[in-house]
Amino acid sequence: MSDEFAALLPPLRRTCSLFLETMMRTRPTSRPWRAASAASLTALAVLAAGCGSGGSGADTSAKESSGDKPFIALSNGFIGNGWRQTMIAKFEAAAKQAQADGLISKYKVVNAPGENSATEQVAQIKSLLLQKPDALLIDPASPTALKPVIQQACSAGVTVVVFDSAIDSECAYVLQNSFVDWATHAAKPLLEGIGGKGDVIVSRGVVGSQPEAEMFDTTKKILGEYPGVKTAATVTGMCDGATAQKAVLGVLSSVSKIDGVIGCGDGYGVAQAFATAGKPVPAVTFETNGRALNYWKDNKIDNGSVAVMSDPGQSVAALWEALDLLEKRDIPKRMTFPIVLIEQKDRDAWAGALKPDEYAAWPWTRELFRQQVKAVQTGGEPVRPPIPTAAG
Repeated sequence: MSDEFAALLPPLRRTCSLFLETMMRTRPTSRPWRAASAASLTALAVLAAGCGSGGSGADTSAKESSGDKPFIALSNGFIGNGWRQTMIAKFEAAAKQAQADGLISKYKVVNAPGENSATEQVAQIKSLLLQKPDALLIDPASPTALKPVIQQACSAGVTVVVFDSAIDSECAYVLQNSFVDWATHAAKPLLEGIGGKGDVIVSRGVVGSQPEAEMFDTTKKILGEYPGVKTAATVTGMCDGATAQKAVLGVLSSVSKIDGVIGCGDGYGVAQAFATAGKPVPAVTFETNGRALNYWKDNKIDNGSVAVMSDPGQSVAALWEALDLLEKRDIPKRMTFPIVLIEQKDRDAWAGALKPDEYAAWPWTRELFRQQVKAVQTGGEPVRPPIPTAAG
């Protein structure tokens, strides 16, 4: 051995030691190293061989891989109403517990700023993908604009679950409520309650989103079945009481007597608009939150009003879906979960169980989620989780 080569051995040994230590600490992933070139992969293999990595190092890595838990990320396209805030709160509570139970290693939530901007959400998803999540849950701002970035995530080996909306993507799994059911239960009881005739206001939701488009189309079809009902005005309430209050108040001076307001869970704000204008509260579609339900209860409103919205607990169901997909369980590519419909007979139970700004959400456990998956697969009756019995 030459003196020059011998002098190189100590630093080479230190380099090898650091390399192997880094390799052992690196979290193994089922996703390929797509960014690595063939040359760089070859260089790493040569260095590993030269450093003498053998059976014992490979065994350690395998053990680390088997004990590794996934990183779950959630991208939300809009945070400007109470439903979305409840949805995020439910997810964070479930994810925190899943982390404590050793089911996941970590989780992260990013909320796109602005008014349901798909452009901003795309940018945030791209940033999120750099952190290499194992699964990405998305409440999308658009059914079409996110298609390229979702494909990017799928191509990187990320499991993608879209919830609360349909999406134009072949690789994503979709979990949502029936927006036809939501719009139907928001309109028909109200129209029947006013005797199938009179003037109504239609309060639209998050315009531009797939759910809202489907709901508005359903509302128009139902209104077509009631020739005695005239649409006096259409406003954008964003499924948010405060927004709807301003929107409805802005048109009340220009319309005659209003018999009902068909909304998407903004009835408390609508009721305040009528009260401010000094007009009687018509039949409305109430929010499914504690404040609206208690208002409905305390004022003994019995005029065809109903509370119905989609389930903010979808985010929790999406978490369980992602984990089951990562475990290679058989999950349908598209699933429809039940909406939250609160009729007068169940109103008081929900009213006593919710904080003022908390929205009614089905408490999806992993077991209940799997029961609902089975119901979807077999065409059975949908699971109806229990109504909470105490505020918490």
